[in-house]
Amino acid sequence: MIKKEMVWEMELDETILEDLYTWIDSLPLSRLKKRIERDFSDGVLVAEVIRYYLPDLVEMHNYTPANSIQQKKANWGTLNKRVLSHFGLDIPETIIQGLCNGKPGLVEVLLYNLRLKIDEELDLQQKFQHSPRQGGHSQMSYESGRTTKATTTLHSMTSRGGRLTKGDMKRGVPRLEFEEIRQQNLQQQEEIEVLHAKIRRLEHVLQLKDIRINELSKTVEDVRPTRPTAIKKS
Repeated sequence: MIKKEMVWEMELDETILEDLYTWIDSLPLSRLKKRIERDFSDGVLVAEVIRYYLPDLVEMHNYTPANSIQQKKANWGTLNKRVLSHFGLDIPETIIQGLCNGKPGLVEVLLYNLRLKIDEELDLQQKFQHSPRQGGHSQMSYESGRTTKATTTLHSMTSRGGRLTKGDMKRGVPRLEFEEIRQQNLQQQEEIEVLHAKIRRLEHVLQLKDIRINELSKTVEDVRPTRPTAIKKS
């Protein structure tokens, strides 16, 4: 799969930002969100977000809460190399500088893309956990059949007393061809899961917009003046 570079100049609309802040507030982080660009400037809370969902990827002792630009850069450098690169979210040096200085808008873009990547990773993990029950049996049967056929072929070759050459190995065990097909299949499945994750994210955004529209409609109804009751003349 070709990994696209993240667009740091992207603008997130009010609905997406509101959803993003609600998500961050729901997580058990070591610091409360007051000014997000300042609170996340040392990279520690970003590491905590990832560790909450994917604990095997993050060791918190590698990240020290910091006020100095030097230590902040060290945290981001470690996070970039050991964790974010795993998601294809490598941060350029100029962006790290901006994050350390609390430049408005940068950390929101990072968290938005990071959330998508976390969702994709969790979806893939869930898929692999359930694969033995869903599609694992047929895959194992296929591999078993190929292995049995290859073993029979090799046994036939050696039982004739002939010397087993590299050509015989290629004809008996076409493992490379099988691995190429398997990798292509895994790549296609991964791309499908990524698309599914994006669709779910868009559906969630639409739901938030519907909720907001209903709230505004109710507010309009509440403030709309009622018609005065006509006074009957005696």
